[in-house]
Amino acid sequence: MADIKLTRVEKTYPGASEPSVKGVDLQINDGEFVVLVGPSGCGKSTLLRMIAGLETISSGEIAIAGRVVNDMEPMDRNIAMVFQNYALYPHMSVRQNLSYGLKNRKMPKAEINRRVDDAASILQIGALLDRKPRALSGGQRQRVAMGRAIVREPSVFLFDEPLSNLDAKLRVSMRGEIRQLQKRLGTTSVYVTHDQMEAMTLADKLVVLNAGRVEQVGTPLELFHQPQTVFVAGFIGSPGMNLWDGDVRQGNLVIDGVEVARGVRAPDGPVVAGLRPEALSLQTGGDGQFILSYVEELGSTRLVHGHFNGQPVSAQMTPDQPLDQVMRMVFDSADLHLFDAATGARVNSAPAIDAASTPETV
Repeated sequence: MADIKLTRVEKTYPGASEPSVKGVDLQINDGEFVVLVGPSGCGKSTLLRMIAGLETISSGEIAIAGRVVNDMEPMDRNIAMVFQNYALYPHMSVRQNLSYGLKNRKMPKAEINRRVDDAASILQIGALLDRKPRALSGGQRQRVAMGRAIVREPSVFLFDEPLSNLDAKLRVSMRGEIRQLQKRLGTTSVYVTHDQMEAMTLADKLVVLNAGRVEQVGTPLELFHQPQTVFVAGFIGSPGMNLWDGDVRQGNLVIDGVEVARGVRAPDGPVVAGLRPEALSLQTGGDGQFILSYVEELGSTRLVHGHFNGQPVSAQMTPDQPLDQVMRMVFDSADLHLFDAATGARVNSAPAIDAASTPETV
């Protein structure tokens, strides 16, 4: 078992005008499942590869289990990595794939057999040990790839988008298996994904990256309910948060000349106002500001899309709720998130989940 500490870690590739990873400070505690999430090109895979030793760091320090590993070879860091492309040898059986790395380390045969059998039992792939990779399904290949990591009995597991090549249904199943596996083994794990839903369901701690910088660190629910930047607000959550340009004027939120909330606890000035679709209700009858564009039917819910004074709006509703071309928007002002329009940083306290209702109608 091991903790991981990153101190001002940066990576600048030769010829690049700026670092791809910029001054990252991060503490990963022993036994934690930490997910690095962000859009393509945000630096999450580069950061993972630096922890693994597959990329050199340009500056800063990485410590695993209290030892600085900047100049340590990957094989000496006591980590195991699972890649999205499985990295299985096609000419070897599952058993041979699992044991290959151990044989190269001159491990006794009895110990190799014990570790392979233990991993096969944990992953329920005992019946597959004599098969070649071409005879396995995508999910079975991914289990074997995880088995290759497990047999090493490392201090740290590193996962680099391991489910990207699987279909949607299998991804849901496999992420559950990965989470159960990590809980069973209790091994410190760092997992990279661009899929924020995958990140939310797996993580003890979530690290949101954007353009090489850490935007926010916290539990999935902390980031969902208390985003500290407009980027996190827009990235975390499905469907995504509504984000509208507006102004705070004498304690009132004004969007395109329309006063939409009173008693706002934020300084006067330009803001980005955020409201989650599930916190917004649409009502028919009477005058309203919401103009319907289209509806996504999702079975137990429907996602209603439209606009308010030209700004896009989404609301999550039940299928039995009536719709009209023009509707009123009703929400609790305590559910509003306000961010500085220039810096993107939060300017009001996070909405209180159990706050007293302050209904607003637009």
